[in-house]
Amino acid sequence: MVKLTFEDGYEVARHIAKAVDLPRLQKMHEVLKRALTSFTNESDERDFMLGLVEGLGEIAKLREEIARIINVAKSLGIAIEVNIKYEEGE
Repeated sequence: MVKLTFEDGYEVARHIAKAVDLPRLQKMHEVLKRALTSFTNESDERDFMLGLVEGLGEIAKLREEIARIINVAKSLGIAIEVNIKYEEGE
């Protein structure tokens, strides 16, 4: 049986983030954060869920910040284009 890790959770979060918009990403993060409370004891599944929840949360925060910066730039008459690539970190 394959053990799921915290890093696997992050990887799944990246794949999810590629496919959904910010409001859905935020909703998924909140739902999974609440679901995480059902994993009370230490286990591989709990580590995976922690990675997934943390990954979704960080990606959602990043997207929110990018949207905020774009809106500020627009209000100043500046056009900004942002392309997000989800790659494995070094």
